[in-house]
Amino acid sequence: MRTVLKVWLPFLPPSSNKIYIRHPKGMGKILSSKARKFKIEAMRVIQQEGRVGFIRLRKNVPYKLTLVFFFPRVENKTSKVGARYKKFDLTNVIKLAEDTVSEAVDVDDSHNFRAEQEKHCDPENPGMYIILSRLSRRKVGLTKEEYDARHP
Repeated sequence: MRTVLKVWLPFLPPSSNKIYIRHPKGMGKILSSKARKFKIEAMRVIQQEGRVGFIRLRKNVPYKLTLVFFFPRVENKTSKVGARYKKFDLTNVIKLAEDTVSEAVDVDDSHNFRAEQEKHCDPENPGMYIILSRLSRRKVGLTKEEYDARHP
């Protein structure tokens, strides 16, 4: 596996609950203003900061997308039910980030054969790393039997 792109975004995507709104004329759903703002700014940073990585990007090869999130807070200060961690579903911020990366680097997200997400806490530096790594073709597209043999 070879990292081809690593970019730091000093901001976080909105939750999936705040990505779409109903079209004012009843024509389905559209991106909310928060989601559009995230996507535009994230694409700008990815294309500007990751421009060296674009040289190593290839079409029609498998990739692993790693998203590492740093939230201002992950633990509750007080909880009436004794919950240690703040109720926040990590998967709610993944789809918009994945779609944004795909559009920014012009590699369809169908080429992401692996995805990894991490949730961390940094009140001083909320944001996220986007890391795209090229995978060996021998490690993707396995049959169940081949997978089971490699992962007993």
